[in-house]
Amino acid sequence: MGKIKKDFLRGELRRLVLCAAGLVLCLLILLRCYPKLASYQPLPLLGIPAIIGLSALRPAMQSRAAIGSLTDTDRYFLEREYPASHPTYKVWQGEIHLLRSFIVCRNRGRLLFIPIHKIERAEHRFEHAGMWKIPSITFILDTGQSIAIGFSPSHPKDSEAVFTWLQNRLGCEKAIH
Repeated sequence: MGKIKKDFLRGELRRLVLCAAGLVLCLLILLRCYPKLASYQPLPLLGIPAIIGLSALRPAMQSRAAIGSLTDTDRYFLEREYPASHPTYKVWQGEIHLLRSFIVCRNRGRLLFIPIHKIERAEHRFEHAGMWKIPSITFILDTGQSIAIGFSPSHPKDSEAVFTWLQNRLGCEKAIH
């Protein structure tokens, strides 16, 4: 479980650092374009480390809660299957790992563990965002829970590969296109 947690935290911190770099760049451009704001320069720049520090706590709490909800049997299978070679694809703000008995996903700041045996249905959909058609997959579990995972607009072929894997693993009656 340590490797899964480390990979999740590393990915989320990488995303957080990129967002912080964008924020710093925007502040520097703003201060450069509006010289009257230069007198307030130290104040917003001191707030950035505080925002980053508080934002870094969220992934740590999220991973702890997700791992804490697993049973000992689930942890055993995950510890055995995750380090082995498995297909990995890009999703929106993360990646999806397709294991034999689980789907492990880092998506939009969430760490998701989806047991294969609990999936009742997997629906391949397209969401419209402006002029883009963004692929997504919605998992409906036997508990009634619905989990939607959006794919990256820059990697639309990954959704087809994941859905093909799901059709092979679950069967065409459970993987609805």
